[in-house]
Amino acid sequence: MKFFKYLQYIFILTILGISIMIIYLWNIQQDLPDHNISKYFPNEITKIYDEKYELMYHVGDRDRFYLDYEDIPKKMINAIISAEDKTFFQHQGFDIKGIINAFIVNLKNIYSKSNNNYVGASTITQQLVKNILLNKDQTITRKIKELILSLRIEREYTKEFIIELYLNEIYFGRRSYGVASASFNYFNKSIFDLDIHEYAYLAALPKGPNNYDPKKNYDRALDRRNYVLKQMELNKFITSDQFNSYSNLEINLYEKNNKKYKSDYKTDYILNSLNLNSSNENAFYIQSTIDQNLQKISEKSLIDNLAFFERKYRNWNGSYKNLDEILKYKNDHWHIAQVTSKNSNLIELGIINSDKKINLYKDNNLYGIEKISPNNYLNIGDYLFVTNIDDSFYAVQIHEIDGSVIIMDPFNGDIVSMVGGVNYDISNFNRVTQAYRQPGSSIKPFIYAHALETKKFLPNTLILDSNILLDQGNDLPVWVPKNYSDKSYGELTFRRALETSNNLVTLKIGLDLGLNSVNEFLDKINFYSNTATTDVYSTLLGAVENNLLNLAKSYSIFLNGGYIVEPSIIKKVVSNEGELIVNNEYFKCNYCSFSVNDRSYRTPLIESQKEKVISPQTSFQILNILEGAIERGTGKSLNKINYPIAGKTGTTNESKDLWFFGLTPRYVIGVYVGYDTPKSIGYRETGSSVALPIFKTIIENYLSYNKNTNDKFILPSDLIIKKVDEDNGKISDGQNTIIDYFTKEQLEILDNINKIESIGGIN
Repeated sequence: MKFFKYLQYIFILTILGISIMIIYLWNIQQDLPDHNISKYFPNEITKIYDEKYELMYHVGDRDRFYLDYEDIPKKMINAIISAEDKTFFQHQGFDIKGIINAFIVNLKNIYSKSNNNYVGASTITQQLVKNILLNKDQTITRKIKELILSLRIEREYTKEFIIELYLNEIYFGRRSYGVASASFNYFNKSIFDLDIHEYAYLAALPKGPNNYDPKKNYDRALDRRNYVLKQMELNKFITSDQFNSYSNLEINLYEKNNKKYKSDYKTDYILNSLNLNSSNENAFYIQSTIDQNLQKISEKSLIDNLAFFERKYRNWNGSYKNLDEILKYKNDHWHIAQVTSKNSNLIELGIINSDKKINLYKDNNLYGIEKISPNNYLNIGDYLFVTNIDDSFYAVQIHEIDGSVIIMDPFNGDIVSMVGGVNYDISNFNRVTQAYRQPGSSIKPFIYAHALETKKFLPNTLILDSNILLDQGNDLPVWVPKNYSDKSYGELTFRRALETSNNLVTLKIGLDLGLNSVNEFLDKINFYSNTATTDVYSTLLGAVENNLLNLAKSYSIFLNGGYIVEPSIIKKVVSNEGELIVNNEYFKCNYCSFSVNDRSYRTPLIESQKEKVISPQTSFQILNILEGAIERGTGKSLNKINYPIAGKTGTTNESKDLWFFGLTPRYVIGVYVGYDTPKSIGYRETGSSVALPIFKTIIENYLSYNKNTNDKFILPSDLIIKKVDEDNGKISDGQNTIIDYFTKEQLEILDNINKIESIGGIN
């Protein structure tokens, strides 16, 4: 009887247990997420590339590039299967044999303490479910959910799709999600260019990327890599000879440059242009217009030249006793060094994180008005920044002054380089776009261009440089403007006045044209994008604020034949689904598309979509005068460079804002220098003395890797070359002549003037 009673209890308990299990599983099933993984697409991050599709910046922490199954190398698939799930293509979602085997192997490893490579029991399908549908809680409930979902997924999806999703989703360390990004971040190679031992190392990582970092534990990383190779041999994916060969190779990883993930002035501007940020759910591939060679040249030219300039006025305070303190200000273009020894002529330093020793020579490193020797301001053990220029080293310090550089293609508006300041980490205020300052004399070429367009002035028109008095209105003093030199020079030609940036002649030209007329022209060319023009005399000398980007855009009209370009730093934007979001087109093509059913063929007609604001002839005439400014005017320190350059300096009152705009056959290069809180940069400092040297360094470095260029300015049709006397503006074959350019209409006007003067002379 007792036996039957026990059976009864067992039966009841069994029924109760089964009922509880059914209810438990039912509740679990009700709480299961949708297993439709075809709707799941791993979030990629927004990536910014330069003009040559070289990666510049990642938005956010996750680095992923999705690959279809057909594009994933077979060797990578073999490696990951060997490491994680050798029966992947046979099981139905879980591997009972693998679970038992893993249990036995791990027990042996724990007991023997001779092997740290513990074997996992989860299949690739289960790992995928855990990563994309569930969490990583170590609970029985989660494991049951994982098993149920794995079975369902295996019934509905192909093995190829499952492993495709897995290899694109799994985390490999170094911010790498998926094998494509892992390949670049670990080996600096495409996934298609790896060798078998490198595939094996990547396959070793999903188990625990941090555990198998060779820098932290090389032996453990090597053991795990070789374990994967051994499994590949056992699975017949590689031969015994290959295993012996590859298992003896060292693990050599690429020293990943994390700086590509750091924001800077140009990446901020790109993301702001598209209203994107790191929290944006969509991913985009952005091809920018940036030329990274020119970008690096611009950055170093700006910080080096401003550091050298400050030596004239600032005493040295760039020594640090603590390495951590100087590391806060590290930049890509300067080295950190430590003073190791001193003597009367030179100081020896050691470059940090390098075995390299360098010398600082006393005469090259004098600081301040009193020109203090480095022997006096550097002590043994000090840390400091040094910069390398042509294999010579110079002591430099963090700037107090700031500045910016823009390099733009004048024909389509592409921004090829943008440097918004000397140090983004200290201040992310972009001085190319956000700093509105008085342009000073850099406004003058536009007034002269308007003067030519109105036909009131010719390139050789004589204008008297003399003092003028200007009534500024009620309760305001009379304005008595002066030239920078505080001198007057008598009669000057229109050309010579612009070449030498003469203030008084510019005012006379502007007053002759009329303030309203000048302002209408400035509005027409969109000279002031965010500031209304005002009817005050000082407008003619650049007293209304503008920014560097807008000024560079305006200067483009002198290179491109007279049309307005809109600056752009983006060429294309493509979504992660392949949709073209942005495609900047600069030309309209009529009749470019036709079909075989069209009745007739018409020649394609390409039209510029830009607005022309001055004639090509006026555009070139101003450009040629600005070439003269380089040959014999305010930019003559550049005249030994064997390359076509036109340019204009800009200097404001008290030397608070200094500018230089260099025009070349390919680029407009704009430079601005000033303090964020405006104050005098230095006594009688000018755009020529401070901003121009930055341009000079840029163009010299640019030409060093473009040595065989045949670039030249484009001469439009309908211009006639004449020799003109430099002093009196007469067309002449004498010795004191320069080449000038005239339109046919201008020569007719000149003939009429000469006839009138001739008649007046007879009377």
